[in-house]
Amino acid sequence: MNLHTFRHASPKCRPLPVLHAAGPARRPHWLNADRLRLYPIIVFGCYTLFIAILLVRMSRQNGLSGTSPFMVDFLPFWSAAVLALHGHAVDAYNVKALSVTEIGTVPYLGTVNGVLPWLYPPNTLLLVVPLALLPYKAAAVLWLGGAYAFFVKVIRVIVPDRHAILPVLFFPGALFVISTGQNGLLTAALAGCGLVWLRRRPVAAGVCLGLLCMKPQLVLLFPLALLCSRSWRALAAFVLTAGATLALAVLVFGAQTLTAFLHNTGIATYSIESAHATLARVPTVFALATLVHAPAGLAYAAQGACALIAAAAVCYGWSRECSYALRAATLICASLLVSPYLYDYDLAWFGVLIAWYCRYALVAGWERGEREWLAVLWIAPLGGMLVIACGPLQFLPLISLTTLGMLLRRIALERRAAPVFQRYADE
Repeated sequence: MNLHTFRHASPKCRPLPVLHAAGPARRPHWLNADRLRLYPIIVFGCYTLFIAILLVRMSRQNGLSGTSPFMVDFLPFWSAAVLALHGHAVDAYNVKALSVTEIGTVPYLGTVNGVLPWLYPPNTLLLVVPLALLPYKAAAVLWLGGAYAFFVKVIRVIVPDRHAILPVLFFPGALFVISTGQNGLLTAALAGCGLVWLRRRPVAAGVCLGLLCMKPQLVLLFPLALLCSRSWRALAAFVLTAGATLALAVLVFGAQTLTAFLHNTGIATYSIESAHATLARVPTVFALATLVHAPAGLAYAAQGACALIAAAAVCYGWSRECSYALRAATLICASLLVSPYLYDYDLAWFGVLIAWYCRYALVAGWERGEREWLAVLWIAPLGGMLVIACGPLQFLPLISLTTLGMLLRRIALERRAAPVFQRYADE
């Protein structure tokens, strides 16, 4: 990649030794600085062209002006915020009541009989209710633009190398989240920010990760990692933040919202089991097994085994000494393998994973094929959308599992070289 050794991770960071670096006899890697500038621009151009063509075709077919299916997933967030602001927070969990607000705002949803339920816990309402103070389009710009800026900032803190700017700005996972209107960038940025702060600002890190409980299925392994690493202050802040925000939400919006949320979790389960959700866009082992016609019980068993593997990987990485960047990347990757309910827009987390691994490899050196694999991860969030056109198939959990294996292998290799890394593991 011809990138200089990463020496400026923090003001206190010392120059680190480069292991496995390419010697003079080795040819430069094909993914050099010029290609790191060129390829993201090409991908951005192709994605923009695809969106433009799709918009033109859909407007001709539907005969609707000023409406489109893009950013429509933001509707439940804004509509739930409007209901909560007007004292009807529990109606956010009522699909019929919520749909009235949604269709009134975006008529396109009514033309396709779309159902966009609110499936988030009451503490999420605390985060989104200010959006109701703005018109829908302005709120969407603030929500998506703010999350994008937060995400880019976090990645740039993890890897401040100038060659990373365009791959971050034009990361397909970020573009996809913006086009759908989802929260993948916000959750990825919260996870990345919490991990950035963990070593030097553990309480702030715990608060940041506690806010991540807005999407409970993604945060399950974080307390396990904090427990394994004996990060007691961060763990306490995490628990207090999660508990306090939930208690405050119940106090403000009523206990019925918590009951309604628990009831609505059945909607998510039903949408996955009945394949009403587009399983080609659900990057989980459960979806993979279901699409190859495995019985539901076997699919759940496979997902359970995957979750156990992910938890074991976190325990392995966080219980003993190793590079913090490898620990962080392992936790991010493992968190995407736990729940059967996951969507391709959640793969914005791959951006954080790539950043932490680059931070490690720019110091420790690259193994053969690793840069190519990170390129696969970079483009992978678009995989579900591309596969839908080819037929029912789900390969994304295999990519996540393979990446987890690569991370565990590097941890094992590093621990064998413990005498060299003892001084530098936390840099």
